[in-house]
Amino acid sequence: MIALAAARKAAAGESPERVVAVAEEARSELKMWFAVDTLEFLRRSGRIGTASAWVGSTLRVKPILTIDSGQMMPVERVRTAERAFERLVDYARQRHASGADAWVVQHVRSPEIADELTDRAREVFGTEPVFCSEIGAVVGAHTGPGLLGIGALPPRLLT
Repeated sequence: MIALAAARKAAAGESPERVVAVAEEARSELKMWFAVDTLEFLRRSGRIGTASAWVGSTLRVKPILTIDSGQMMPVERVRTAERAFERLVDYARQRHASGADAWVVQHVRSPEIADELTDRAREVFGTEPVFCSEIGAVVGAHTGPGLLGIGALPPRLLT
């Protein structure tokens, strides 16, 4: 989304300084939340310890993470995949209420659930997503299959 905001300004003939300023503003305005299906891949990548992964798996914990300054940070933990899905919809409502209606859905090897989230978010935002995509192998290696995410920023940054 940051790259799209900058590219659209550049294509519109904005100055390089303005393109950089829009990219920086988009970076600060973009909020992304991800629900992780299993803690195993976070354990393997060293993001959490073995004991935490075992306890979390036993309790069916589904962490919800955000990316802040390039680091994955925990937002909250819920107990089921259904609750994690509903929390992502709640985050969509929060972003819509704040005027951030340019939104995306991303996933790792979960196209059916991503389609469900897209349908629910479409109801929340009343618009089509900027894009829906599968996250690549680099991030997927840290989170594993089943990751589901939603993000949004103010649409003025994409015009």
